[in-house]
Amino acid sequence: MTEKALLWNRFIEEICNQDMENLSEIQRNAVLCFWYDAEMNNGGYCGYMDCYPDTDPKELEKAILSVAGKELADNYHKAVTEGENDSWNETDTAYYDFSPSLCDYLQEYVEKNKAAIFD
Repeated sequence: MTEKALLWNRFIEEICNQDMENLSEIQRNAVLCFWYDAEMNNGGYCGYMDCYPDTDPKELEKAILSVAGKELADNYHKAVTEGENDSWNETDTAYYDFSPSLCDYLQEYVEKNKAAIFD
């Protein structure tokens, strides 16, 4: 297994299941994006909101912007503000078409910020 893969597994095992209030901003950004990506790939935006109805949309949008950039953050914003109009079909489809994906960006973010994430 590569060092990058080991780091990714460590992130999931050690950081993603911690209480959010115990995380630094860098860790929190990564965890918010991780769970958003996981649920998007499991059930789309509607599925995400079923599992995480208390998520602060502004905080998640800021986290996506920090981790992956404006295009993915804008798609999330559109899902929040307009997605229900078509049952999130447009924004979910756009999400699945992004390349690199949020997961790709997140793996790079974890690598780049490993000192802060695993302090």
